[in-house]
Amino acid sequence: MGGPVHVKLARRLRNESTATERRLWAWLRTLRKTHGVHVRRQAPIGRFVADFACHSAKLIIELDGPFHEARADADRDAWFKAAGYRTPRFSNEEVIAHWDRVVSAIEAALGLGARLDGPPSHLQPLIPASQRARR
Repeated sequence: MGGPVHVKLARRLRNESTATERRLWAWLRTLRKTHGVHVRRQAPIGRFVADFACHSAKLIIELDGPFHEARADADRDAWFKAAGYRTPRFSNEEVIAHWDRVVSAIEAALGLGARLDGPPSHLQPLIPASQRARR
C-alpha cells in the first residue's frame, strides 16, 4: 500500500491545499477533540491519495474542484469501495454555498449525528458488550 511516491505526493498536496480543503480541514481536525474521531488529510491509501480519510470509520471524503474527471473519480471510488471504504464526494461549490449540509452529511457518515453519549457509532463494536451495558 502506498509507497514513497505516494507519500511525497501526499506531502505536496498537503502543502498546496485549496481554500475549500483548508476550510473543511479546519473543521475535521476538531473532531478528534470533540468526538475522538481521527481524520487524516491527503492520506495515501493503496494507489491513491485521498483528500480526507477516517480509517476507523472506513470513510474517505473527497472534494471535487473544477478539473475532476468523472471516469477517474469512478475508478478511485470503485477501488476505495473494494477496500471497504465509503466515499462521499462534495464539490467545492457545495462546501462554499451549503456548508451546513456538507457538515451534516459528514457527521451522519461518521455516525456523529445520532450520537448522544459515548463513542461514535463506528467505534461501538470495539467496546466490549459488558462495558456498553454499563453506560
